[in-house]
Amino acid sequence: MNTVTPFVETPIEYYRADNNTIGIINKYFEDFESLAKSEKWEEIISQGTVALNAAKTISSTSDEAKICAQLTSTAFYLGNYTLALEYAKRCHELSEVFVSPSLFIRALYLESAIHRALAGKKTDEQSQQKFYKLAVTTAEEAIQVYSKKTVDDENLKGKVYFNLGAAHADNPKGNLEEAANCYAIAIKCFKSIKAADDIIRTNIRFGKVCLLQKKYALSQEIIQEVRSQVSSERLAMHADYLEAQLKYALNDSSNALKIANNGLARAKSLGAKEDEFRINSLIESINKLTNPTNATGAGRLFQYIHTLNHSVGKKSIVWFLIAVGSLILIGSIAMRIIKSNKK
Repeated sequence: MNTVTPFVETPIEYYRADNNTIGIINKYFEDFESLAKSEKWEEIISQGTVALNAAKTISSTSDEAKICAQLTSTAFYLGNYTLALEYAKRCHELSEVFVSPSLFIRALYLESAIHRALAGKKTDEQSQQKFYKLAVTTAEEAIQVYSKKTVDDENLKGKVYFNLGAAHADNPKGNLEEAANCYAIAIKCFKSIKAADDIIRTNIRFGKVCLLQKKYALSQEIIQEVRSQVSSERLAMHADYLEAQLKYALNDSSNALKIANNGLARAKSLGAKEDEFRINSLIESINKLTNPTNATGAGRLFQYIHTLNHSVGKKSIVWFLIAVGSLILIGSIAMRIIKSNKK
């Protein structure tokens, strides 16, 4: 009778298995930069998931944490914030295990970015403010860790301040002055290491703060500066979105629509779904302003007030509304007098 000899792995076979696993991890890290530059996010997720499982197999905590950090950014770009948060939290946990302050700080600022993005998805103010507050406190914790652990990494410091600034700026009730200060620190950090794309990205963000503060000339100046420096379609898309918003604020609807459509084409080409949604929302607002025939009487009044706001300011609008209200009141009284006389 034939007997079956059970298979038992020898030390050499263990070595081969481990060697193959390490090869998978190394291949992922080698490919990551080129894939990221080409914005092949789905491919990064695919390869990264395999590499992550490989790192778990050989209990390589440091590799697992690094892969989680990279997959967090990738999922964030794809707009999958739930998955991004899972990776960020895992990176957070792992970086504490093998004591890596830099990776721990990175996990924190990534978590802050995700909380900020989730806040923008909330429809009720209470939930929205809860997530914005969490985004701010998480980024502030990253700054505290950076200071306490005496980390010397200008790129990392810049990323933390960038995300803290964004947490303030994206919040409708946020502190714009604090946002501007954070962006200024981030730009200084990025300039010290000549991180060109990060400088442009932060300047675009600062330009948005200027727009919200109605510093239109400064916002336009920043846009002109970054236009000459933009080196990627993604940054060009962000510049388009900012400039379209500025033109809309200045009541230059035709140029706002043209620039917004340029940005929309770029967003579709990049597969940037969240940016596509934002730009489409802006285009809808511009179209409502430029097509008053589609608006109700109240809508046309709103459009007129929008135009007046950017041409003469809020004080004039107040006096305009008082005048309109007075005329309506006088007209109503006159009609009553006429009706009573007829009786």
